[in-house]
Amino acid sequence: MAKSKKNRRLSDQDYRNLVLICIASVQIVAILMVRFWPDSYYIPVLDFDIQEQELVILDDIEITRQQTSPPPPPRPQLPNPVPDDEIIEIEIEFDMDLNLPDLPQLDPGFGTGQTGSEERIVSNPQIPPTVVRIVEASAPQAVPSEIRGNLEMIVNFLVDENGEVEEVSIMEIRLYRADGTYEELPYVQYGLMDAVLAAAMQWRFRPARQDGERVKAFTRQRFNY
Repeated sequence: MAKSKKNRRLSDQDYRNLVLICIASVQIVAILMVRFWPDSYYIPVLDFDIQEQELVILDDIEITRQQTSPPPPPRPQLPNPVPDDEIIEIEIEFDMDLNLPDLPQLDPGFGTGQTGSEERIVSNPQIPPTVVRIVEASAPQAVPSEIRGNLEMIVNFLVDENGEVEEVSIMEIRLYRADGTYEELPYVQYGLMDAVLAAAMQWRFRPARQDGERVKAFTRQRFNY
C-alpha cells in the first residue's frame, strides 16, 4: 500500500494548479513585504565647510552737482595788418662775355621738319586719321626678359593729306608691373626707341578730313614690346 502511494504521479491538471498556487504565494509575500516594510528617511550630511561671504560696505555716495561754468573769455581782437614792406629795387647785371663750352650736336630727328608755306595742321579734325597699314617694330635680342612683354610706347604721328607719316615722336614710355600698374620711364635703352620710330615712319593712314577736305592732323598709337 505504501509502495503504491510512493509511485503515484500527479496528473497534468493537478501539476498546473500546484504551480499557480506557488506563483500566487510568492506574489502575495512580495506585496506584503513592500507594503509593511518600515519607512526610512535620508538625512544628507554636509562634509565640507561653507565659507561665509565677505560683506563689502559702501559709504553713502555724495551726490555732487556741477556748477554753471563761467562764460568763455572774448576772442582777442587782432589789429588790422598795416603793410610796412619796403620795396628794394635791385639791378641785375648780366655778364655777356660768357665762356660756354662747345655743346654736342643734336641727333637728326625723324620726319620732314618743313617750315614756311606748309598746309595748316588741324588739331581736332571732324574725321581723324585711321590706320590702314601697320609695321611692327622688331625687338633686339639684347632686351632683358623683365622688359619684354611689359613695355609700351605711346607715339605721336603727324599724318599729311595723302595719309603718309611726316613726323613721329615718342610721347610716353610705360613699364608695366605684374599687378597692372606701370612706371613712366624717361627713356629706354637697347635700341628700342629707334626701332619704334623707324617702324612708325612706315605706317600709312587714311587722311583726316575737315569740311570734306583732306587735312594734316595728329594721331597717337601704341607700340607694345
